Amino acid sequence: MGLGFLLLVAQCVWGAGTAWKIGVWMERGPHADSSRSRAWADSLVRDFSGRVEGGARLERFVLVRPGALPLSGGDAHRNPDLRDTTLDAAWGVPYGEILGADLVRQAERAWLQARGCPDEREFAEGWDLFLLPQDPVNRADDIQWKLDSNNYVRFPTWSQLPDTGLDPLCRRILRMDPPGRGLRFYSLDTLRSRLNAFLPRVLDVSLQDIGGRPVAGAKLELWRSVPDSRRAFGARLEGRPDTYLSDTSGSFPLRSGPAWFHSDTISFGIGGSNALTFWRVAIGKKHMQGWMDATDLARLADDSGRARVVWTLPGGSSASWREASSKWPRGWLAAETDTSGDLTLGLSIPADGEFVLRIVDSLGNEFLRSQPIHLPRGVHEKILSPGLAQGWWDIRLDGPSERWQVRVYQPARRPTLPSRP
Repeated sequence: MGLGFLLLVAQCVWGAGTAWKIGVWMERGPHADSSRSRAWADSLVRDFSGRVEGGARLERFVLVRPGALPLSGGDAHRNPDLRDTTLDAAWGVPYGEILGADLVRQAERAWLQARGCPDEREFAEGWDLFLLPQDPVNRADDIQWKLDSNNYVRFPTWSQLPDTGLDPLCRRILRMDPPGRGLRFYSLDTLRSRLNAFLPRVLDVSLQDIGGRPVAGAKLELWRSVPDSRRAFGARLEGRPDTYLSDTSGSFPLRSGPAWFHSDTISFGIGGSNALTFWRVAIGKKHMQGWMDATDLARLADDSGRARVVWTLPGGSSASWREASSKWPRGWLAAETDTSGDLTLGLSIPADGEFVLRIVDSLGNEFLRSQPIHLPRGVHEKILSPGLAQGWWDIRLDGPSERWQVRVYQPARRPTLPSRP
């Protein structure tokens, strides 16, 4: 029927929920292959139907002359005809665009973002770079950071939406804002409100060893971002980190999603973002580090608003730790020195209790005695810098009912003993 040809199509609906009503407008010349154009629109709807609960159907398909979009103001792609209010999603294809999989993904991202779903860059993440001040305390890993004149710099990475399936957070957002309520258009306010709504209200952050035992006394360093107005969505990490210690249950005192960040409200936009953090967990020589975006925490929350972050320390960070782990649950003390003068202890503790650490020289003189230390049940690694002189040293750990002892040589090499005559 030429330009202006209109088809109303009822297609099969996948799933039991309400189907999305999709409209597609295309600019095409008088000799364009309308059947090919329609086949692409069908493929777009089929792909989107496979992603979302309730499926989708092509409710409106319109061919118009080149240059006609948008028909009533708005945007040629995202809202090609604002007069049609019966649809849940619409897409326009200007003349000359290639009909293919890339255009399908572009349309789907626009529809999901309009509902408040994260885009392929994780909308809360800074899009340019993150700065960590050059400070010995920050100890930036050169694998993750590059050094300029004043700061450690990291350029962000991101991944695109998967070709199949749907992001778990996006699926929950769509259940909150299902089809049947008319067209939605991209809005930063929508993105912010959805993210804040799905941050966990109850958060449990804890650390365990590879045996599943809680790790007490570990340090969590948390660099919280502040908005960097030099870049849209830019996040800047300033100063030294906030520091938290794990209790006897291995838990850190961060009890909600908003508490993980600077304030109760996550914000991002042209003026920057406060929705990104860099964290590091350390105890002894074992450490882990990484990034936590607000969308990461939102994905972890269940339908009741609760979420858990449980880190498992890597095993085998020192020979002493490995030795003590191999003896668990029997009580055991292992120790080693290194050329820097550090003393590393591996402790297998069969039951909670108060312990006193003693270091005795080769003549039996006490060099160091600690105050009573509470150690929970589990395998632990401790690093000390006692300033030991060269020679043999006895390391003793006195518990409530027994003593464990090991002998080490400082520095970390065994001397050559004279041969017996």
